[in-house]
Amino acid sequence: MTSPKLRKVLSDLRRNLEAADIPHALIGAMALSFYGIPRYTADIDLLSDQRHKPPILQILAELGFDCFQDTEVFAQFDSEKSAYGKVDFMFVATAEGRTILERAVLVEDELLGENSVVQPTDYAVLKLMSIANNPDRKNHDTADLEAMFKSVAAGLLDSAFDPVEIHHLRRFAERFQVSEELESLLPLLGAG
Repeated sequence: MTSPKLRKVLSDLRRNLEAADIPHALIGAMALSFYGIPRYTADIDLLSDQRHKPPILQILAELGFDCFQDTEVFAQFDSEKSAYGKVDFMFVATAEGRTILERAVLVEDELLGENSVVQPTDYAVLKLMSIANNPDRKNHDTADLEAMFKSVAAGLLDSAFDPVEIHHLRRFAERFQVSEELESLLPLLGAG
């Protein structure tokens, strides 16, 4: 069961980010739950534009979060005020990354409320990039992709999401040099 505190944290984040006109979208395990795959997670993962990083840092500080890691493309926050206190931001700085944010959709979930969530295709692109950049997470990221592809094949996706774009995935897999990994997963979608 999802904690009411989690729903409140998500709602507070969304309300404050939208009030500041900051585009953002759920990624990670929270996104998986919107794809029909509940999975335990210890944090809320969000994607936003790097141009909005300073106001995001300020908003999270005002909400009682402390930034404990801050790099050019990533920031991690924690809060002792919330039982669900960890929030991670990944920042995009390219046109392709901004397109992921533009393609995100608002989806209502009975337990998590209404949230902006990346499209499943874009979630898969981010996971393929993670596999390429962090081989230590390959098993974890591959398991997430397997679960998401099975959910898509079972028809569990909300109608707000676009169908998975296999040609788009193949293009990025080739670019990230993880085509073999992607091709081994595509049968789960009923694609080959």
